[in-house]
Amino acid sequence: MRLEVLATKHRSLAVTACEWRAFGLADPERLADAVFDRLLNNPDPTLADFYAAVDQVVQQAYTRYAAEDTILDRLTGNFSMPGRRAPTDEMLQALSQLRTRHRLLLQLRYWDGLSEAEAAEALRLDEVSFANRQARAEAKFLGRVSRRRPELAYGNVAELVAGAKPGRHVRRVA
Repeated sequence: MRLEVLATKHRSLAVTACEWRAFGLADPERLADAVFDRLLNNPDPTLADFYAAVDQVVQQAYTRYAAEDTILDRLTGNFSMPGRRAPTDEMLQALSQLRTRHRLLLQLRYWDGLSEAEAAEALRLDEVSFANRQARAEAKFLGRVSRRRPELAYGNVAELVAGAKPGRHVRRVA
């Protein structure tokens, strides 16, 4: 896919992908600009190249944040009051307990808003392998969620995962 087409078609995807990965450490609009800057030397980037650039840009944001943050800031910033966990926290906890390949698949589909074909391309999988992996990932996610909240054992995975997405940006498909 030509870079101009990728930048036009997937600008909101870049903002969304950077926002939830960076968890507020940097402006997602600026991070998205940096993603496309990284792709300038690649005349025909794929979605897999796009996501590699997203990961590199977000990693740099974390590195800058870590260099600017003191130990005391980290300790006091992470202090939270004990109490009942919010449903979103339980969904995030269930996601965090999945294997990386299952978690990433669900995040691409329901946080970044990729179609099955786009997510398969980003993960470099054929569509049949992707469908099988998605079914396993959704089953494992529901299994983890239902241990904490049995009433969600047959919940809609797309709604549960999308409802736990950090940030406010969503992908706009043209």
